[in-house]
Amino acid sequence: MRRLLAMVTAFVVTMSLTAVPAEAVPYPVLLSVRLLSPGGTTKIELSAVSETDISVVRAFVRPLDGDSSTPVDDFALVEGTAQDGVWRTESAVTVGQGQWRVDVELTNDDRTLLFNNRATIDNRVETVLSDVEISPTTVDVDNTRGAFKGRLHYRAADGTLTPLADATVRLTRPDGQTDTAVTGADGRAEGTTELTKTGYAKLSYGGDSTYRPVTSATTRITKQRLKTRITLHMPDRLIVGDQVTVSGRLERQSRDGVWGPLAGKELDLQFDKATGGDWHTIAAPVTEADGSYSVPVTITANGAWLIDFANDPVNLRDDYYSYESSYAGTNVRTVAYRTSISGFDAAPEPAGLGGTITVSGTVMRMMPDGTYVPANAAGSVVLQFSANGSTWSDKDVQVPDGDGTFRFEVTAERDGYWRAVVPKTGYSEPSTGPADYVDVRYRTHIHSYNASPEPVKKGAYITVKGLLYRYMPAGKPGPGANIHIYFKPAGSSTWTKMAITKTASNGWFSKKFKASKDGTWLARYWGSNTYIGSNTPSDYVDVR
Repeated sequence: MRRLLAMVTAFVVTMSLTAVPAEAVPYPVLLSVRLLSPGGTTKIELSAVSETDISVVRAFVRPLDGDSSTPVDDFALVEGTAQDGVWRTESAVTVGQGQWRVDVELTNDDRTLLFNNRATIDNRVETVLSDVEISPTTVDVDNTRGAFKGRLHYRAADGTLTPLADATVRLTRPDGQTDTAVTGADGRAEGTTELTKTGYAKLSYGGDSTYRPVTSATTRITKQRLKTRITLHMPDRLIVGDQVTVSGRLERQSRDGVWGPLAGKELDLQFDKATGGDWHTIAAPVTEADGSYSVPVTITANGAWLIDFANDPVNLRDDYYSYESSYAGTNVRTVAYRTSISGFDAAPEPAGLGGTITVSGTVMRMMPDGTYVPANAAGSVVLQFSANGSTWSDKDVQVPDGDGTFRFEVTAERDGYWRAVVPKTGYSEPSTGPADYVDVRYRTHIHSYNASPEPVKKGAYITVKGLLYRYMPAGKPGPGANIHIYFKPAGSSTWTKMAITKTASNGWFSKKFKASKDGTWLARYWGSNTYIGSNTPSDYVDVR
C-alpha cells in the first residue's frame, strides 16, 4: 500500500536499501530510513517488513569518521503492522557539530540484523559564497586568460556571517578543468584561469568535517570564433600533365578588427571535375608562419578548385573551433592539352602539276600520365606550305574528326614542303608537325594507243603505236621521250620488256614486232626530273 510516509517532505540524505523480496522471508528487511528535520536535531523514521513480527527496532548514531556510537531505542510503530510497518522515534535525536552516520538494527523471532550507514545527519556549519565574479564572459583563441574571485562566510549560531579563512575554493571551468584559490582573513579569494571553451563556470567550496559545501550560481562563458579569410591563386593557363603551384594566404581578424596571419593550420584543397566529377580532396597544405601556403598539383581535366579552412564539423582539431570557416575557389577552369601531329603524309610524291595533293594525319593530345591519344574535335588544324622550308603560309584550316584525323586536298602548283600546325587555343597548346616535301612535275599521258592488226598471222608484224602528251599545264605533244614497250604472253603474269622507242617531234611513237604468240602489249613512259610517268595503256593481240 502507499504509505503516508511517502507524502512527507523531509530534508534527508538516505542510502540505497535492499529491494523488497518477492516473497516473505524469515529475516527482517529494512526498506527505508528518513530524517524528518534538517540540522542536528531530528526524529528518525524507518520502514521494514518481516515474515514474523519485528520485536525490536534500534538505531545507532556515530560520527562520520569515528567508531563509537550512541543507541537510539525509543522507536514506536506509527503505521502498519509489526510485520510490515513504519517506526518513528518518539523524541528527536540531537547530535553535535559535524556529520553522523545512522545504523539500524532490526530483531524478529528468527534473528537480529544490523544495517550500516543507512542515513547521514549533517550538522555542519552552513557556508555562503558571495561577491562571486568570473571574467571575462567572452573570450577568443587569442584572449583566454581569465580571473575569478569570491568571498566565503559561515553562518554562526546567531545567524551572523563570519569570514571563513584558509579555505580552498575551486573554479570549475567549461572544459572541466579546475583552478583553486585560498581565502584570506576576510574570506576573500581570487585567482587566474584559462577559459578556452564555451560553457558554464562556477565557484565552489567543498566543505570539511565542520563546514558544509557551497556552490555559486553558474556563469556563462562564450568563446567567440574569430573571423578568417583565405585566398587561392593558380596560373592563368592550365595545361594537362603540368604540375603547377596552388598558393594563397590564411588570415584571422582579432577582436580589435586587425587582420593577421594564421600559422600552422591545415587546409583542405579540393577539385571537382567538370564532367562526371564530385568534390574530393587533392591536398592538405599547412600554413607557414606568415599564413601562406603553397602546394603542387597535377592538372588532369577541366574543373573547379576550392580551398577551405575549418569547414569540417566532425573531424576538425579542437583549436579550429576557435575560428569561423573560410574558403576561396574558382569557377570551372578550362585546361589545354599539349598536342602533336602523328602519321603526317602529303601524297602522291611526285605530284602532277594541276593535280591533287592529299595531306592527312592525326592530331594527338597528351594525357596526364604523359601518353598521347587522338584528340577530339575541339580546336582546329592548319595546313601550311613553304617553297624553301623556312617561310610558311597558311593554305587551309579545318576541325579534325572526332578521332583526331584530318584530310586536306589541295592543287599541286609547285615543288615545296607541306606541314600541319595546331594553333594555340583555349583547349590546345600549339604544335607543328613534320614537313613533307612534294616534287611537282608535268603530267604525261599516252593517247590513241593501239597494237595492230588484230588478229594477226603468226610471223607477221604487229605495230605498237601511240601519242605521248605532256601537260604544262596545257596539253601538247611530248617529243624525244623514251617509251618502253612490254609484252605479257597469254596465260602468264610476267611482263617482258621488248623495246625502247622514242617519240617523234609530234609526240607519236611506233614500233614493229614479229607476232609469235597471243598476248598483251603495254606502253609506258617512266618520266624524268621534269615529267611524271605516264599511264600504262595495254592492248591484247590474238596471233593465229
